[in-house]
Amino acid sequence: MLVSCSDSRVAPEIVFGQGLGDVFIVRNAGNTVDTTALGSIEYAVEHLGVPLIVIMGHSRCGAVEAAASIVDTNARFPEAVEHMLGPIVPAVLSVRDRPGDRIEHAVRANVDRAVARLRLGAEPVISEPLRAGRLRVVGAAYNLDTGLVDFFNEG
Repeated sequence: MLVSCSDSRVAPEIVFGQGLGDVFIVRNAGNTVDTTALGSIEYAVEHLGVPLIVIMGHSRCGAVEAAASIVDTNARFPEAVEHMLGPIVPAVLSVRDRPGDRIEHAVRANVDRAVARLRLGAEPVISEPLRAGRLRVVGAAYNLDTGLVDFFNEG
């Protein structure tokens, strides 16, 4: 199963060379694990028996850039967009003082936060298979320029 950004440049079936029906996918701007995504993840774990959940961000993510604009300039967005960006803001803040490309660091920090949410705060439908070794949750970042996926935070 894959949680990925809704950005059209990041089509998981194409990125991973999969066909229809091969991968259970949840997509939303910023690849966050909100209540709706969590429900889909729980369904996939409990009813489809998925053994792997990949949370995948990508370079130049517009949702992460928008969250950074909230931090940097107190930018405002429509209410639903601000609600969607809310979980990404802590990732942006966590890399504020890191040298290098802050957006790329924030993309990875955002993935790390989603991975941690599933590993540490998930309902028993996720936590029990994790403890039993029947399920893994890993992070990944897709590079739009190279087409490569870097897996990290593999626990």
